[in-house]
Amino acid sequence: MLIAYLLYIIRSGLTLLGNLIKKGRRAPDYVMFTLHGSYPDLKEPPEGLLQRKMKGTVKSLQELEAELKLVGENPRVKGVIFQLGNLAMPFSRLQALRDMVKKLQEKNKEVITWATSYDNQTYYLATAADRILLQKGGFVYTLGLGSRQLYMKKALDWAGIKFDVVQISPYKSAMERFIRSDMSEEVREMVTWLMGSQYEQLIGAISEERKIDKEEIESFIGKTPFNGEEAVEAKAVDGIANSDDLPEFLGTADKPVKIASWNECRRVFLRPLPPSPGKYIAVLRVQGNIVDGKSQRPPGRRPIPIPFLFNEQTGDITFVQQARMALKDKRARAVLLYIDSGGGSAASSEAMSSTLRKIAAKKPLVAMMGSVAGSGGYYVATPASYIVAQPSTITGSIGVISAKIVNSAFLEKLLLNRETIQRGKRDLFGSPEEPFTDEEREQAWNFIKKVYDLFLKRVADSRKMSTEDIDQIGGGRVWTGKQALERGLVDELGGLETALKKLRSMANLPENTPVVEIPFPKRYFAPVPSTSAWVDFALDNLGQIQKNQAILAGPLFFSWSGDQETR
Repeated sequence: MLIAYLLYIIRSGLTLLGNLIKKGRRAPDYVMFTLHGSYPDLKEPPEGLLQRKMKGTVKSLQELEAELKLVGENPRVKGVIFQLGNLAMPFSRLQALRDMVKKLQEKNKEVITWATSYDNQTYYLATAADRILLQKGGFVYTLGLGSRQLYMKKALDWAGIKFDVVQISPYKSAMERFIRSDMSEEVREMVTWLMGSQYEQLIGAISEERKIDKEEIESFIGKTPFNGEEAVEAKAVDGIANSDDLPEFLGTADKPVKIASWNECRRVFLRPLPPSPGKYIAVLRVQGNIVDGKSQRPPGRRPIPIPFLFNEQTGDITFVQQARMALKDKRARAVLLYIDSGGGSAASSEAMSSTLRKIAAKKPLVAMMGSVAGSGGYYVATPASYIVAQPSTITGSIGVISAKIVNSAFLEKLLLNRETIQRGKRDLFGSPEEPFTDEEREQAWNFIKKVYDLFLKRVADSRKMSTEDIDQIGGGRVWTGKQALERGLVDELGGLETALKKLRSMANLPENTPVVEIPFPKRYFAPVPSTSAWVDFALDNLGQIQKNQAILAGPLFFSWSGDQETR
């Protein structure tokens, strides 16, 4: 520890010396940030050299916010220009970017966006800016939201494949695309209220920031796309300029403003002092599918955006070990649980949740939801004493489902014959040879009902509500973060800084407390003794779940129908 403090003193001295030198350097009038592609909420987790090389450098919203904070604190900078490309990001992350724009404006910085064209995502972000500029010859494309889902039952019937599904509620729709040829009324209702909430957020942003009455919004959106002149006339944008003309456009021909990219001028800005060694905020990440076993991350960027292919997975074995590391380390004074998952294994969700409950009994635990925290993703959030989500986060889907593939007709088409020798009555319970019998279906239903009841209890205990109230908003129903707040499933709308601010307050930590992600374990830790009898009961119950799951047909899982296309 002595060495750590000596290094801290040296680093602090070098930082102070560097800041003294930087005070003599002139900052530009405007700092330009180019935003293109996808930005994760948190910076990349600790990885090996090979993985870093294969993935390349991916800037996160967490790192971008730190850079913008330095710009905002420099009194010589007039403003920030965001040059916008194609932003392949969910609305929840765009809302995080909008929050950053608001913070810059609170520092009296002018925020300008410039793009060759605007679509739903870039225009939604741009509406938070003081000025929206458009390239000459550019467009504001059609605005609005649409959802498209693919139903495969007829194709699967033709191929001789069937999914036999047992589910708690028709709102639990993860397998609907496989067992129906059209949308059920329950899913139509759910998609309608989800899109309605997101659409309300979109038009609310346009109305508030562009000073357009909500009564006129439908007409405004109906007239899109706009070309440059039409966009100015409709007050969709504030001006038209080529990027090379921005210095004169923002200044004058005689006195153009000085614009520099962040990479060009980053050395001008004063650096904060390094955090003191010792206490820190630990980050636990639940990302991708929740699975039995170990976590894994793809070795590189996902080359093909196909669901379930090259996906990140959070396994209970790995996560529980990470959680135990955070629990045992006395320097970890608080824990941030980051969730970006549509769910997965029921047993793994309970295993992860049980360890998190032990953390919550000893240390402040706050959950931050990313773009999706549904089903098993919501289950693991229940031990947190405070839950933060963005207005457009997809969450809820409190429910359970079990399914198996019946492929005997498909094998017959291929002229394949399968011979079976059986020992034990339940050995072929999950066999793909035939659908569930009536007796098997009843048994499967009774089992998932018990698991659903446990899910309801976990949520009810967490949210201080009755299981009956949770059932009314559960049953597989999916909500946006804004709707979840109204129903008591989350505590506050916001992003990373909102969650960290709450954690620092709960743990009485200074603002510069470092945030450290717990890496994949290199060695394994034994369980920590439970702090209360009900935690012991939960662990015993988990063992029963895992034993009973062995007789189920295929995996029992918490999952939401997350492959719908919304644009």
